[in-house]
Amino acid sequence: MMKMKSIAFLISLLASSTIAWDHTDEDEFRRAISGHNHALVAFIEPSTAASQALESEWAIATESEKKALMSIDCSSAPSLCQEFSVISYPALRFFDGHGKMTPYRGPRRASSILSYLKRALRPPVTTLDSEAKIASFQPSDDHTVIARISPQDAHINAVYAKLAAQYKDRLSFGVAAETVSAATATTTISCFNNADGQHFSITDLTPIDALPKLIQTCLEPVIGAFTRASETKYLRSGKSLVFFFAATPAERDAYVDAMRAVAKMYKEYLVFVTVDAGEYGELAGPLGLVPGAFPALAVQNPMFGQVFPYPRSREITPEAVGGFLMDIVQGKVKPWDGTLSADEGVAGHEHDEL
Repeated sequence: MMKMKSIAFLISLLASSTIAWDHTDEDEFRRAISGHNHALVAFIEPSTAASQALESEWAIATESEKKALMSIDCSSAPSLCQEFSVISYPALRFFDGHGKMTPYRGPRRASSILSYLKRALRPPVTTLDSEAKIASFQPSDDHTVIARISPQDAHINAVYAKLAAQYKDRLSFGVAAETVSAATATTTISCFNNADGQHFSITDLTPIDALPKLIQTCLEPVIGAFTRASETKYLRSGKSLVFFFAATPAERDAYVDAMRAVAKMYKEYLVFVTVDAGEYGELAGPLGLVPGAFPALAVQNPMFGQVFPYPRSREITPEAVGGFLMDIVQGKVKPWDGTLSADEGVAGHEHDEL
C-alpha cells in the first residue's frame, strides 16, 4: 500500500516486544509525592482501549526517565484514583514536589511526555543572557517562544510572564536579558514551531489578543489530528479536508513526516488531517473508503458535499497524493457517487481495531 507502512510496522513490532506496565503501589506512590521530588503519574484502567494505546508510549518514555514517571492501576486501587479525581482513563497528573498537582493534557506520545517533563522543571520564563543562549534555546522544544523586549516597553514583561504561566505546559518561553535587548528598538515576540519548521513573529502588541493569537497560530500543526474534539474546527475551516486513516501511531507519524511539505504547499486551500482508524474507523465509509482497509486517504469538500476517495491500488506517497490533488482541481477526478464497486465491498486484509 505504501512504503512507509512496512517501516512503521517494524517500529511498532520492536516496541511491542518490550511493552509492559510496571505499576507503582499506593504506599510507594504516596511516599513519592509527599517528598520534594516531581512525578508525572498515569492513572490507567488496563481494560480500556485508551490505556492500552498509551502503554507502548509510556514504556518508551520510561526508558529515558524512570524516576519521574510512574503509573497506577485504577482497577486495583479505585479509591486512590477517586481521591485524585480520576473519572476517565488514562488520566495523567503532574506532581511538582511542593503539593501542587496539574493535569497533563498534551499528546499521549513518548516524545511529548518527555518534553512536558522538561518544561515542568523550568521556570515559566527562562532568561537568556547572550545571543548564543538564545540560539540554543530556540530549537530546544517542539514549540518555543522568545521575547526581545525594548527597554521602553518594560510593562510587556508582566503580560508575557502571565502568558507563559498559562501555556508553559505546551511551549517553552524565553526572554532576552536586558543586557542583550538594551539596543532593541522594537519589541518582538517570536514563536517557533520547530516540529513543522515554522516561525511566527509580531511587533504590534496593541490588540489585547495579539499574544494569544500568536500562540494559537504557532501551536497549530501543519497536519493535525481529526478527533471528536477537533471535528468542528476543521469542518468550519472553509477549506477542503485531506483525511488519512491509519490504525497505528507509527503509521500516522510516518505519513506526517512524508507529507508535511505537500501540506505546506496547499495550506491556503486544504487542511490535512490524520485519523485514528481504530477509534474513528466509522468515518471512512461516508468518505467512500472501504471500512477496515487501512491505511487509506480521501479528500472532502464540505462546502459542496463532495468526496474524492484515493484509489486503493495507488501507493500513498507525497508525489502521488500531490498529483491526485491536482487532478481533482483540473476536473480529472469525479466526486464519489456513493457506491462501492464489487471488489471494494470488503477489506483486502483483516483489521484489528485498537
